[in-house]
Amino acid sequence: MCGPLALSATAAPSAPAGNPFAGLTADQIAKKAATDLKAAASFHFHGSGKDSGQTVAISMSVTHKGCTGSITDGSNGGFAILAIGKTVWIQPNDKFWEYVGVPASELSTVHGKWLETTGTGSNSVSAAFAPFCNANKLVSVLAPHLTGLVEGKTIRISGHRALQLRNSSGQESIYVSISSKPEILRTSDDGTINFSAYGARVTITPPPPADVITLPGASPRAYSWQRLLRGM
Repeated sequence: MCGPLALSATAAPSAPAGNPFAGLTADQIAKKAATDLKAAASFHFHGSGKDSGQTVAISMSVTHKGCTGSITDGSNGGFAILAIGKTVWIQPNDKFWEYVGVPASELSTVHGKWLETTGTGSNSVSAAFAPFCNANKLVSVLAPHLTGLVEGKTIRISGHRALQLRNSSGQESIYVSISSKPEILRTSDDGTINFSAYGARVTITPPPPADVITLPGASPRAYSWQRLLRGM
């Protein structure tokens, strides 16, 4: 979302008895759902959107320990990702290896290999993927989009009643479950990201050492795929 919105979000609309959002403004509902996201033991999100003209797809399971999932786009390939703390492993597919300059004649030597890197600097791989792998970082990214909202329509997402919280243009929305403990179920802008599996069991295990190539802390390529998560 593009900056603060001058909406009359200071007064909550009247709500029928039994409404878990009674007395709350749209901004307060969104903040409550964001707080619940940070507190969740785990959750999954997946979807796709546009980045530099390319359609990028992401699927990620996140826990307090780390994350596991994949990121791909149509032209540059993609990779599986696994992170535990500050250590990140990525497993490129052949198309991605070619994109970063590995000749086709050498693909067999790196096929199936994981790249391991550990670092904490702003240019580290762990920093680059933090918005995907850490609930607190993810909420920090979403935070600018959780203000200036108004209530929209009610729909169903994966069987759950969900309330749309939208900006003034209606082009960007967050959908939250209608409950006393609201959960973010979807974000929608240039693309759509769906959230599910709150509290589900997620196992994150490092790849076998024989399949790992250790890299320096810096990322081999700079990506802006974080924009998938609402305009980063």
